[in-house]
Amino acid sequence: MKAKRFTRFGMAFLVAGLLALALRSPIVDRASAGPPTAPVWGFVFSTAPGLPQDVWITGQGNNADGWHGGGCLCLGPLAQGAGVTMHATVLTDVVAGGVYGWDGTPVPAGKYTFPGGTLLTDGRTGPAEIVGPREYEICPGETFFVIFDAYVVESNLAAFGIPQGATLKFMFTFDFDPSDPNEYGNRQRNVANWVYSTQAGGFVPFLNEGVLMTNVRWRK
Repeated sequence: MKAKRFTRFGMAFLVAGLLALALRSPIVDRASAGPPTAPVWGFVFSTAPGLPQDVWITGQGNNADGWHGGGCLCLGPLAQGAGVTMHATVLTDVVAGGVYGWDGTPVPAGKYTFPGGTLLTDGRTGPAEIVGPREYEICPGETFFVIFDAYVVESNLAAFGIPQGATLKFMFTFDFDPSDPNEYGNRQRNVANWVYSTQAGGFVPFLNEGVLMTNVRWRK
């Protein structure tokens, strides 16, 4: 009888202790934090229907309060010009974003030409379409940008500048009119990919990504 009472008391004490820890956890602290100091953006980049890519990046936040989110770039037979044995997995963390001019100017405004895909192998390639160069114009109030840190988890593409363990910084940009309600939600868009160059001291054109599915949301 004493053993049963002790067991019940011990279980009640354990549950009470776990509940106290939960109430002090960072998850509860974040939930009870004050409202954001600026409007909050939400976005998703994903593969467009019928196009062989493997992209998934999502984020929510603003540049005043910070961002939550990330995703993955799976480079392989579905990447432009890659062969069937080539592969790299790149994890991403969103660090900044928003409408160019409103939320920052990570590069000077103007026209930029982005290189197209390159054939990376003499052997059989995957099903990805190799798109050509494309000109993009960065305009205040008319361009959306997302900056993310990238970490190469695994790769056999060291010869192409993507060694395993590398840390990189990329930026996606695309045309976006925040005053047009039809610009929000699922939309297929041509996306430009920039890479941060320490030699250049900023972002430089890296690749015409072609068409991706984008979903942009905004709330006060």
